[in-house]
This record gives sequence, structure tokens and C-alpha cells, in this order.
Amino acid sequence: MLPFDPTFFMSLSNITGIYYKSFAKAFDGDKWSAEKVMDSDDKELFDQIYADVQVNCENMQLSASLATVKKMRACLKRSTSTYGEFFAFGPELNGRLMDEMQGRAFISMNSLEAKHFNEPREKWSDIVERFPDAETDIIEARRCFALGRYAASVFHCLQISEIGLIELGTFLGVTDPISGWSAVVGALQKVLATKYQDLEPWQRQNRDFLEQVNGTAAALKNAWRNKISHAHGRLTFMGNSDVAPDLAEEVLLATRSFMRRLAAGLPARTSEH
Repeated sequence: MLPFDPTFFMSLSNITGIYYKSFAKAFDGDKWSAEKVMDSDDKELFDQIYADVQVNCENMQLSASLATVKKMRACLKRSTSTYGEFFAFGPELNGRLMDEMQGRAFISMNSLEAKHFNEPREKWSDIVERFPDAETDIIEARRCFALGRYAASVFHCLQISEIGLIELGTFLGVTDPISGWSAVVGALQKVLATKYQDLEPWQRQNRDFLEQVNGTAAALKNAWRNKISHAHGRLTFMGNSDVAPDLAEEVLLATRSFMRRLAAGLPARTSEH
């Protein structure tokens, strides 16, 4: 998938007015002269314009159009270039752009979707810093959401949550061989159900944090509703049912809240209390 800048094509339409002004300079009295040498100011202006066009053609891999743009810029660098020579490239470039664009498909994102796609780490940077292994899934979760692949977005959210659960389980001293959702939440609730005076020192010290984690974990579980199975302590989809956009967004936000709370409260080395 290649980047597409719609303003690039909008700017091409504005070149028409610039061409018209330059076209007028090629008149000798009331007769247009194709052999008139181009004005240096026109050359500089057009070279700036087509430098941007060249970058966009390179980014979009429009090889035929790029070849024409390079010829246009080479023409502008010659001291003897005429208006007729330069303007002759216009129809060639237009035709090549039309041919190459016909085989492409473009998807438009609204501003929110573009934000998810272009800045996937935004508001997740503290989570990425604390859980670097989650970075790829964070990026994919947000980009899948932007592209309308909501089931895939939720899947990556599950992967993110698992990373947090493993570290939380280590912090809680979970010894279950399948240290997943059930085992970790069970250990968490066991601590919270214990009288304060009966808690171990590290449990007393972190009780507020654990209560907050329990709250965000409950919100996350509620966001999953009946789409996720906790069988054998693992987080998995139940069937291949469609995931609605609002559910995917709810899961994304709940996952971020859960992981952010873990990032803020878990010690740097979770193997030590």
C-alpha cells in the first residue's frame, strides 16, 4: 500500500492558471511563437512545481508519469528551452497520469480514521515505553480500526491485553501454568477480598493500584461482552461473527485504559515486589 496525497491532484488543476500566464509571454505581438525562449522566472517557477509532482510520482510509483516529469525538469534546465518544447509535455503527462491511475484503487479515511492510521502511537506512548513488546499490536490495532477491519483490531487488542496480563500475573505471584485471564483476575480478586490486616506488606502498599486495575479490568471485560471466550484462561474470539465499529472502538479504548493503568502502577521489574 502506497501513500496517496489528494492535494497533489488538486494542485495540478491550479497549474492551468500558471500555464496561461506563461503562455501569454510567448506571444510576439498578436502572434504566439512556439520558438520563443522561456523566461528564467517561468523556468524557476515550473521547476518548483514539478519538483513536488516528481516526489508524488515517486511515492506512488507512477513510473511512466515520473519519466515525463523528469524530461520536463530537464527541459527547464536548458538555457535554450522554448515555450513550445515545454508545453508539448503537458498532453503527454496528462495521458500517462490518466492511464496509470486507472489501475489504482483509493480508499478515503475521515479525519479520525486518518489519525488512527498515521499516528498509531499517539496516547499510547507511555504504554509502548513500559511494554515495548506490545508496540506492533498497538500499531496494528489502530490501523486495522482505521481501515474498517474491526475484528482484526479487536484481535490485536487481545494480544496487547495478554502482554499486560502476563506481567500483572508475575507481579501477583500467579503460579498457574496457564497464566491467563482467569488465573490473573482470580489472584487479583483474592487479594482484594483479603482483610487489610491480613495482607502481605507489598499487597498493602499496592492495594489502591490493584483496586484500580480491577476496575479497568472489569471495564475491559464488559467491552468484550460475549465476543470473547475465557476458556482455559485464554482470550479468544467466539466464532467468526462480525464486530461492529462501536464495539471495536470500545475495546480499543478499554484496552488502552487497562494497559495505561498497568504501565503507571507496575514496577519496572515485575519479578520483584
